[in-house]
Amino acid sequence: MAGIDEIATEMGGFELAATFRGVPPGTRWLPASSIAARDWHPADGRMSLPLLSLDLKTYADNKATMLDICRTVSCEIAPHAKTPMSPVLARDLIASGAWGTSVADLRQAEVMLGNGIGRVLIANEIGGAHAAKRLAALLSGYNGAEVYLFVDAPELVDKLGLEWKAAPDLPALNLLIEVGCGRGGVTSDRQVSEIIDAIAAAAEPRLQLAGIAAYEGTANTADEEQLRANLDDLFARVRSALASVRKHVGPATRLVLSMGGSSLFDHVIVDCAPIVQEDGNAFLLLRSGACFFSDHGPIRDRLRAMAARGMLGLDLSEKIAASFKPALRLWAEVLSVCNGGTAICGFGLRDVAHDQGLPVPLALWRDGARIADIAASATLVKLNDQHAFIRAGEGAFQIGDVVEVGVRHPCTTIDKHDLIYGLDETGRVTAAMRTFFG
Repeated sequence: MAGIDEIATEMGGFELAATFRGVPPGTRWLPASSIAARDWHPADGRMSLPLLSLDLKTYADNKATMLDICRTVSCEIAPHAKTPMSPVLARDLIASGAWGTSVADLRQAEVMLGNGIGRVLIANEIGGAHAAKRLAALLSGYNGAEVYLFVDAPELVDKLGLEWKAAPDLPALNLLIEVGCGRGGVTSDRQVSEIIDAIAAAAEPRLQLAGIAAYEGTANTADEEQLRANLDDLFARVRSALASVRKHVGPATRLVLSMGGSSLFDHVIVDCAPIVQEDGNAFLLLRSGACFFSDHGPIRDRLRAMAARGMLGLDLSEKIAASFKPALRLWAEVLSVCNGGTAICGFGLRDVAHDQGLPVPLALWRDGARIADIAASATLVKLNDQHAFIRAGEGAFQIGDVVEVGVRHPCTTIDKHDLIYGLDETGRVTAAMRTFFG
């Protein structure tokens, strides 16, 4: 099985230039596949800052934990690629045992299909007639692909039927009826029946009713009783919808039940297990994605809360508590030091997430050496577009120091970067992974 460095090298057929964050000034068209030979380190003064890195050992540990959970509870996972939008990472997860990859829209699907990923779950509705035409145009180039799509209205099914009838070379399209919970999705048994009837009326064998999907994250609330009530309602409707689908397709068809983000997948596993068992020929497919990266904020906190709940048993809960460590770092230089010890650093709103709290200063580097752990002594107090204000007291910082920063919310940090730099256990850059956020 190829490791992530090998996959990154194989897919590194693009050239790096100084227009990318991190690439040293003056660099002209360096093959990304050769980056490991450069022996770069984010704090050694050669790389331009700010840049975003992924600790490959921590990521591998997080990956091993999540895939072990899936094996132990007998479910599959299609990690949501919207978090990193990196075909290298998506292919690495599949090579390690993931069932496939999930995406949020047609453009993301094209990125993954175009980079050799053959099983893609579009975990969203796509729109109406024009969207059906765009999906048909996309899949006309990938007739060997296995694609799944959320649907919540017969109108889209009708339009898909027309497009597929007009194009006999299109691959099968696997439809998952989404059961709603606070955003898209059906909310009644009647709506489920209407979609099933629309699929039957389309009379197009390549439009296949493949199962049920839902997203439980929108049920989350700080009120435990209300959360439980929200989830009970959702799981009851999921059970009913799956039973309706089963009645229509018969016992021989293997059905998908897809749920599960990174915050409540323990509830999903525990509550969906009896639903799948009752069906007899269905499997649970998680879509968790952010857990592979974790963070210094809400993702890590929610995973710790999951471990404390203990719903998956002692062994798995202890693994969750010990793993899912933050794997992403932002690296930036101290540009100026104000009276009182506030460092003005060269990153800001354009470089890092701030929607779920401000980033967390972790360590201080000087002349390529780590000189201090500042997690307990430094506080990031403000972000401007291109500047961060870090307070740590008189004498803590010097101009030219490099600050290693932990991020909150990986999804809205990675989307600001065209490259993720993979770091080995010594902190050296061994991979450059393109992201495709458009």
